[in-house]
Amino acid sequence: MALSEHRDPIGGRPDTAKKRLKPARLGALLIGAATALGGCASYSPDGGLAVTRDIAARELRQEVVRVREPADSDRVRARVTGLLRSPLTVDRAVQIALINNRGLQAAYNDLGISEALFVQASLPPSPTLSLTRLASTGAIEIERQLLVNILGLATLPQRRAVAEVRFTQAQLRAADETLRLAGETRRAYYRVVASGQLVNFLAQTSTAARTASELFKRLGETGAVNRLDQAREHVFYADVAAQLARARLQHQADRERLIRVLGLWENIAALTLPAQLPGLPRRPAAREAIEREALEKRLDLRIARLEVDGVARQLDLTQWSRFLNVLELQGALNNERSTRTERSYSLQGGQIVESRQVEFERTRVSGLSLEVQIPLDLGESRLRDARETYLRSINRLVERGVNVRSEAREAYQRYRGGFDFARHYQSQILPLRQIIADESQLRYNGMMVDVFSLLTEARARIAANAAAIEARRDFWIAHSDLQFAVIGGSSPGGSAETPTTAVAGAQGGAAAH
Repeated sequence: MALSEHRDPIGGRPDTAKKRLKPARLGALLIGAATALGGCASYSPDGGLAVTRDIAARELRQEVVRVREPADSDRVRARVTGLLRSPLTVDRAVQIALINNRGLQAAYNDLGISEALFVQASLPPSPTLSLTRLASTGAIEIERQLLVNILGLATLPQRRAVAEVRFTQAQLRAADETLRLAGETRRAYYRVVASGQLVNFLAQTSTAARTASELFKRLGETGAVNRLDQAREHVFYADVAAQLARARLQHQADRERLIRVLGLWENIAALTLPAQLPGLPRRPAAREAIEREALEKRLDLRIARLEVDGVARQLDLTQWSRFLNVLELQGALNNERSTRTERSYSLQGGQIVESRQVEFERTRVSGLSLEVQIPLDLGESRLRDARETYLRSINRLVERGVNVRSEAREAYQRYRGGFDFARHYQSQILPLRQIIADESQLRYNGMMVDVFSLLTEARARIAANAAAIEARRDFWIAHSDLQFAVIGGSSPGGSAETPTTAVAGAQGGAAAH
């Protein structure tokens, strides 16, 4: 809507104060009505982080922070230093990542931007003020205009509702990003601890193999052992040394991956990890209604539901305003002042005297204009686009629901299978391999078998221990994936790992002989 008011700039005043206040009063009333209809939103103290903070506290038992000021950075740095003073647990690793990862802070900045857009959408259309001054000989005209979009004013409540849905989606996306980082941190933690445990095991095995290799070298010098047995013992030590080197490289790569997730810029040397993975629980967790739980909690599904709601509101808004693109109302109030001078001459005392008479003329012009822009297709293209967008959001919601149920089932099957697999190695394969190794050593000492059989069993035992470590690692990763498959934040299936080079090398070495 546009209103214009004109004042006399040469000290003159409009006829009455009542007429002077009409346009301003009308504009104020329109803006006040829009504010009452739409309800102005205000900025939250934490930038919209309340939803993320509640979900992190409930599902992760961790806290999240916003880093905005140097003082916030100092507090985070002190907190991280305190958490790194003792060997890192998985929960401490997650807490460090949630407060120290700058990628997560960038996601929170995106949330703040979404809040700014929401607050902006809740405000009435911005008025346009213009001032025009025209001057000519003997006349000055000043025109003031106030322009407000009537269509935007009328659709303010609907647009605010759509913006509120979008902001709620942004809050859930920030929470989903928080959970995703927590899941990635857990997986990185279990990988680096597992690779460190494998390094320790191979280091012990390499020490024993080196001792045996040196012993066989001395025995060969005395003639007690032939060159074939010496070569077999030496190549066994060389294989174990190669596997240890590969495992160390993998451990360093896993450690750097964890450092990146934690967002550590300093205190890297202070990062200490436990020597081995946690033990298996006594029994696996039972999840009877995991599909229903996932349908209720998954954040991506909640975001998809809100998308349908937001698109539906947008469709209603399009249907309501499909015939109009622009609707503006302009009121004009123009004050114009001009002067007219009349000269007269008279004879006084024998001299001609000139006299002047100045008259002021004031003109007030008012009017009202309405500007309407009608689309050529009467809004049909906009309406079709809104309908197709709505149907697309519904189809994606249904697809997301199907995927959520399937992912929850898959995550639980992987968790339960990983538990059974790791327990099978722990309770069956490793004890049997140890018995075979002990019996092979006794038979070798009794000269009942040659060194080739002893080394073959040693290689098989190395491969079994490495596979057992990986099985336990995969179980704990599957345990994390199960949690996040129910609440969101990461896609399941992260526990599927290919055999490490150490295991492959051990198995290959055993097969080669």
